[in-house]
Amino acid sequence: MRTETQSLLDAVLTLPDDERAEFSAILADSLGDGSRPSEVEAVWLAEAKRRLQSVRTGRSKVMPSEDVERELDEIVNAAPKSG
Repeated sequence: MRTETQSLLDAVLTLPDDERAEFSAILADSLGDGSRPSEVEAVWLAEAKRRLQSVRTGRSKVMPSEDVERELDEIVNAAPKSG
């Protein structure tokens, strides 16, 4: 590992858990898998169709966005605060 890279890693490892997790997610997202945009679009379209079929057949239930937002707020507010 280059000295520059090791220095960056050392600095990141001193961050609080939540910041390291965010950094890690951003870094992982930046790697990609080499797929072409048309391939990614085709996969997402297939997934959207699968989910729509699941709702139509009753295997999945839908929920108003307000309920989802309320539940997310409750989860976030109940989480221990770090820092």
